[in-house]
Amino acid sequence: MIHRGHLRAASLCASLLAMAPLDCRAEEAAPARAQAQSGVAELKKMSVEDLMRVEVTTVSRQESTVGQSPAAIHVITQEDIRRSGATTFPELFRRVPGMDVARIDNNKWAVGVRGLNDRFQRFLLVQVDGRTVYSATFAGVYWDALDYPLEDIERIEVIRGPGASVWGANAVNGIINIITKSAKDTQGGLASGRGGSEDRGFGTLRYGGKITDDLTYRVYGKGFTRDEQFSQTGNPNDGWWGASGGLRLDWLASERNAVTFDAGYLRSEAGRLDSRPMISAPFVFANIEAEVSNAPHVLARWSHTVDEESSWSLQVYWDRFIRIFQNLDVYQRWDTYDVDFKHQVPFGDRNKVVWALGYRVVDSHLGNSGRDNGFILSYVPNDSRQQLYSALVQDQISLVEDKVELTLGSKFEHNDFTGFEVQPTARLLWTPTKRQSVWAAVSRAVRTPSVADDELRSTLLQSAPGVGPFPQTTGNPEMESEELLAYELGYRAQATDKLSVDVALFDNVYDKLRVQVPGMVFTNSLGAAIRPQLRDNGMDGETYGTEVAATWQVTEWWRLYGAYTWLGTQLHRGEGIPSSQEAPEEQSPEQPVYLQSSWNLPGHMEFDLMGRFVDQLGGFNPSGAPGVSDTIDHYVSLDVRLSWRPGKNLELVIGGQNLLDNHHPESGTSAAVRSPLVEIERGVYGKATWGF
Repeated sequence: MIHRGHLRAASLCASLLAMAPLDCRAEEAAPARAQAQSGVAELKKMSVEDLMRVEVTTVSRQESTVGQSPAAIHVITQEDIRRSGATTFPELFRRVPGMDVARIDNNKWAVGVRGLNDRFQRFLLVQVDGRTVYSATFAGVYWDALDYPLEDIERIEVIRGPGASVWGANAVNGIINIITKSAKDTQGGLASGRGGSEDRGFGTLRYGGKITDDLTYRVYGKGFTRDEQFSQTGNPNDGWWGASGGLRLDWLASERNAVTFDAGYLRSEAGRLDSRPMISAPFVFANIEAEVSNAPHVLARWSHTVDEESSWSLQVYWDRFIRIFQNLDVYQRWDTYDVDFKHQVPFGDRNKVVWALGYRVVDSHLGNSGRDNGFILSYVPNDSRQQLYSALVQDQISLVEDKVELTLGSKFEHNDFTGFEVQPTARLLWTPTKRQSVWAAVSRAVRTPSVADDELRSTLLQSAPGVGPFPQTTGNPEMESEELLAYELGYRAQATDKLSVDVALFDNVYDKLRVQVPGMVFTNSLGAAIRPQLRDNGMDGETYGTEVAATWQVTEWWRLYGAYTWLGTQLHRGEGIPSSQEAPEEQSPEQPVYLQSSWNLPGHMEFDLMGRFVDQLGGFNPSGAPGVSDTIDHYVSLDVRLSWRPGKNLELVIGGQNLLDNHHPESGTSAAVRSPLVEIERGVYGKATWGF
């Protein structure tokens, strides 16, 4: 249950009520040509009164609205994306209360929800149009290998808190659901180009058309190149370039049947510099390489409407992800095949039932480091297959018509690591008025072990070159799932016609968290002394806090948005586990703040100021390794965007990012695989977007 002390502290923070989602809006129908030019044409603004009616689907796999969702949900709209000046997905999530986004270097991020953040955040599930991009190997997301034209994103639904009862294992602390526009809404052409001091070159070309009146298509190509960031020790070798392309078809086969086909390909080369061990003198070398990603995918979905309240859908996809570490000579490949069937049907006058069945298989080949016969990195075995069977049952019950709803449901899964898992939830929604909603939830979620937890052998640096055994992260086939029991309480309201408020309180209780337990020294087949660090379930703890967001329409042409989070973390290692192996409590900020002020100015001009405060981070070097900083100082960041529309189909933008200092770090580095501390530099840019 939520501790009283937590509630008191959370209530105090909630009373500060500074700010909540602003530009969430339901998409309005528009002619196809106008939609095609939506990246540059005047967009209709959502009034604060419309906030409760924003359409969402991620919470329950049913169409609903923000006001009718018993969960902490934030919607990032196309207007939010356009006015942010962002070029990557992680940059967009900075505006979401409860989310922590720390840029490690030019091409790596730590993105988390409600604490326990690091680069390989294993408690966050990410989807693009129903396709999961969560890695089954290391339990996280390669953000440098996720790219898409941001102009073609319809909305991004972000759920803070567990969604495992609907989406399954690994939707523990949150879900990010990226939803792209239908091909019929992107008819015509769009060309966009951007260049600057850090984002050296960006280009997107997209065209949509009709094959028949009921069959529409969209094709796109995108490319970019980014300069390195700054390091006190010299060039961090974190330059980055990539290219992607894709095709989408949407076919309205009949009034009741719709078919979507989506295919895409991405290639990314992300620079990397870190220190790696050698089996002989000098026992350490500078690993300078590019991490190359190749990622094709194909998805098909058939949706059938039975009547106004009943429908079903069948979705299948194939996703291949290849990762090559050039200097270490490592080749990794994953092929994911997924089938999902969902049926929504009413049961009587008061019940809405959703049930679903799913099957997923992941074939993986994880190669050893070729330059040293697997000394740095190896997997046992190299080839594996994981299968996942799942079923969902959920009932949305109307207890008091249009006032009180109770949602009961659970996901049932069987995986190859821990066997059968049950992840239930109970969610209660009370809407006393059309302008207010109060919700509460209790949920269980698990993070099942990954291939790396089971099979990985990763050799790390010695405490000093040539001194002592080499530490080696070692997989454990006996690992159990990490467990979460979450308690949530929320309130959202249109306080006035011009002010909206969203508040969420949470208490996450974790058990069986992953740690690394030192073992007995042995000599491996290459003659090196190894001290294994066995992955095991040796920690418990909790995170708790408050998330507040608000929007204030000050005048017809001036809008303020802001978000504030208060986060507390308490972790407790098991008996016999040294403090150096404890998951750090301080790697997520305790009280981050985000503020945005947006003006619509005369002469078809827009001006946006975006400021962030992130307090001090710590715990990056719990073992005290020499030359590795343990803390990152607090910082304040300011971004600026100024746009002008000289014509209906043309938008010109100039902007700046991180303007308050030349450079600053946002995240520490790893004491195990030592890379230079990278500082994110000030940048200026210009952009032009033309619709035709």
